[in-house]
Amino acid sequence: MNRRTLFATVTLAIIARPNTFAADGKWSTVLHADDFLAGPELQRLNTRHHWKWKFEDGFEVAVRKSAIPVSAPKCRMDYLILTIPVLYPEPGKPEASPAERQAVYDALVAIRRQGKGGIRIRFDAMSYWQRGPSGPELTSCNIWFTLPLEKDAAKILQ
Repeated sequence: MNRRTLFATVTLAIIARPNTFAADGKWSTVLHADDFLAGPELQRLNTRHHWKWKFEDGFEVAVRKSAIPVSAPKCRMDYLILTIPVLYPEPGKPEASPAERQAVYDALVAIRRQGKGGIRIRFDAMSYWQRGPSGPELTSCNIWFTLPLEKDAAKILQ
């Protein structure tokens, strides 16, 4: 491999890296079909958490901890709870319309049903994260979709 090819490969790997960390507790990643459970299949999970699996303006997604670019050492489940809230928990923060939330829910369920594809999510740990010895870490099992949703938040990636 010559220098030019090596440089291009390293540069492309850095640019194409799907997971990012921001100093404010917000991250972005691509979830693939095997990374999460959504919709009715959440009823089969054997956890103490009561999952909001139906779309009722808000819903939850079980995301494998390994699919998220931040560790969660205090979470005792195999999954993190990714929630799209009905209302943003902080007054004055942006909302997502019911149609936008429904489109994301439908995309997640479709990806699981088809067993292929992915979806880029932006998520927020709010105040439930800290800097640990090896970098940022979640202090609970909960993460939230960052609002407002991106314009293409429901776009299924191939």
